[in-house]
Amino acid sequence: MPSVRSVIRERSFGSVRVFWLDSGLALERLRAAAERLLADRPEVSRVVLFGSLAEGRAVPGSDADVLLLLERSDRPRWFDRPLDYWPAFEGVGLPVELFCYTREEAERVPLARRALERGLVLAERGPATGPG
Repeated sequence: MPSVRSVIRERSFGSVRVFWLDSGLALERLRAAAERLLADRPEVSRVVLFGSLAEGRAVPGSDADVLLLLERSDRPRWFDRPLDYWPAFEGVGLPVELFCYTREEAERVPLARRALERGLVLAERGPATGPG
């Protein structure tokens, strides 16, 4: 597997080393992963970044909190669903924590509702087009 350039940057100033998160690069990679996911998985309708990275508070040890809004799922337990979607986020360069909810579940789960209300949409499926 090819090595992925980290989104953590480092610079030395004499004996002092400074680390920071390249949030622009992280967002670029997350958007690309979200677009690929929507192209490959028709049940995913929206991909939303929330938490510290979306709010501009991320530091080098932060992860990316990503909510996937699903039209349906064959897995009844939400915490089993990330296994189906992890591969799309390999190579982002920072840890990604996936929260995968159907629309009905998202209406009932406060964390999901907040993410959908306040988060940054990375990718979203438009309305269906074509013969109806």
